[in-house]
Amino acid sequence: MTEKDEEYSSLTAVERLVENDVAARTDVTSRPILEFRARNVNANTCPFTNETVSFTLHPSSCLHLSGQSGAGKTTISNYIAGILPPQRGKTMLRNTLGIDIELCQWDDRIPERERVGMLFQQTTLLDSLTVAGNVCVALENCPTTSKDDINHGAKNLQQTRATIKRLLETVGLDYLRDGHKRPSQLSGGMARRASLALQLAQHKHVIVLDEPFAGLDFATAVGVAKELERIRRERGTALLLISHEPEIVDIVMGNAVDAKKDGNTTATGKSSSALGSDSVVTLQRRQTDDEKPASHKLQHPSLFGKDASHRFVTKLLDYFLYSLPLILLTFLASGLAIAMLSSDILRRVDVTDTVLTVVQREVKPLIQMFTGDEDVSPMYTMMINMKVKGMLNTTIPPAKAKLYAMGMAKLFVLEIGPLITALLLSGRVGGSYAGEVATMQSTAQNKLLLTLGVSPVVWTFVPSLFASLIASPLLTMAGTALALEIGSYVAPKYGIGDAQGYRREVWEAIFVPLRLRGVTSWSENEGWEHGGKSLLEYIYSSLDLRCTFSDAFADAVIEITTHPVFFHLIKSLTFITIIMAVSEVSARRKTELTPRGVPKVITTSVVAGSLIVIFADWAFSQLLLMRH
Repeated sequence: MTEKDEEYSSLTAVERLVENDVAARTDVTSRPILEFRARNVNANTCPFTNETVSFTLHPSSCLHLSGQSGAGKTTISNYIAGILPPQRGKTMLRNTLGIDIELCQWDDRIPERERVGMLFQQTTLLDSLTVAGNVCVALENCPTTSKDDINHGAKNLQQTRATIKRLLETVGLDYLRDGHKRPSQLSGGMARRASLALQLAQHKHVIVLDEPFAGLDFATAVGVAKELERIRRERGTALLLISHEPEIVDIVMGNAVDAKKDGNTTATGKSSSALGSDSVVTLQRRQTDDEKPASHKLQHPSLFGKDASHRFVTKLLDYFLYSLPLILLTFLASGLAIAMLSSDILRRVDVTDTVLTVVQREVKPLIQMFTGDEDVSPMYTMMINMKVKGMLNTTIPPAKAKLYAMGMAKLFVLEIGPLITALLLSGRVGGSYAGEVATMQSTAQNKLLLTLGVSPVVWTFVPSLFASLIASPLLTMAGTALALEIGSYVAPKYGIGDAQGYRREVWEAIFVPLRLRGVTSWSENEGWEHGGKSLLEYIYSSLDLRCTFSDAFADAVIEITTHPVFFHLIKSLTFITIIMAVSEVSARRKTELTPRGVPKVITTSVVAGSLIVIFADWAFSQLLLMRH
């Protein structure tokens, strides 16, 4: 085997494929990879003032798309990179920004997946993978890599790691020291270098570089620029470069620049501006309305949100209005289902034959004893049966209607009403709050508040807690009222009472009188009438909170807390307090939270809050059983 053959066999499958890919690209140098032309069709909305923006990219070429911030460079690059859908994006750009994409023609011999890659202005990496894992994904999904190459790489893990190592070192990262890190553990400059390594691994014909040197120190930026120039020259990759650092752009374009220790540069050769119109396209930014002389008095910017009252109102509207449809639909479905089931069961219950059998068995001996006849006259039996049926027909329907109304009232007011609302709000309010605080935690906003002398808990938790304490009972009462009202329409359809009688029974089941001596004294004295007592005696007797059936303080507490109205309210307030507290603890538990951990925080808060609410509901049921 010759020396050249040995060198070739030592390359990884991907590296060998790159050599073949470069050779193939050199065959199409005479044809442009991309021809682009955009026209300014609305001077009032177009971000640039140029009448047209046009350029052509050839293999190994580098185009510097320059201009002030806000001139539309990123917008154009996003369209070229395919971030904006070709047809819908073209329509959107014309209608909203006044940019008409007249031409965006790719070489038809280049498959769509091999056309263009992009290094975003905001560093973007897969947060669930290490840096090496990100590069590996890019390698395995390289458009020019076949399945056989991927399988071959999987069998030869050492070769795959060697390729990852070379790519990381190309952008100034250490394979062993930095390759195992998560994106959240990287500094801004390191994350940008890792993103660049992903684009180098893809071997696209065109790479869009949106501010690739931002966040890099000068020496590293020069090193990356030189590597980009080498890639452009050796691999035939075309670059569309957006940058505000012309001295670094010169390097990418092939000019020699010497970096000194003090950060100054000495350029030898032509500057980027001297390379011709094909290598530099400058967008002239349109003067925005804010920069124009004011023709009218400008309004002060909004300061809404800086006060706790502002945040409280915002949260109250959020928690109540956005949760109301969910609550109402849930209670509508549950109320309808329970009402139909209860009505159907009560309709099917018929005790007439059972009662008549009992009457015949028990009454017949009595008749024989009083009459002295062994055989009871059939006339007596028929009359008794008719009388009993009449009594049953008179008493059972009202009893069924009362039982139905009491069951609906007790079930929704005392039991499942607050529980249903709490379980729904555990996800809707608790999850939302946990996600908000966790996001602030992962983006250092809470640290910022601390440096400003503001408590993060006071800033977020206090307004949110008070808003939820108001929203939750209102939502619970609204849902319960809807479910109970549904019951008034369902029962008559099954022959169980009437709507008016149902509402009266529900009212009486909910607003039962408190069995307290003070309340009884008030009722007996007909309100403000003293009933012959002195004013002090009257006030003292009205404030007596002891039960009418017991002097024990515990019985009085149970009597008050288990009253349907108070019980409904207390359960609702307790459940939402648990939900908010669990969300607060879950979100702030990790001081160095990363964006990757935010979904886990939300899941933890929702699941833990729901479980504790269910346990608390069981405790409330035990308390209800203690009521006399």
